[in-house]
Amino acid sequence: MEKISVVTDTEKLFKGAQLAIKNIIEKAKRDDRTLVVSRDGKPVRIKARDL
Repeated sequence: MEKISVVTDTEKLFKGAQLAIKNIIEKAKRDDRTLVVSRDGKPVRIKARDL
């Protein structure tokens, strides 16, 4: 029974993280800002509107 609740909690955390990232990107698009992401282990600046 414990495994089922652990999977459910993990899924909730993952969905919450996805929603938070989505909100950050949408806010950055509205404010016309740049975001820093990792590509090949190196930080890269990207305009939010390009995502």
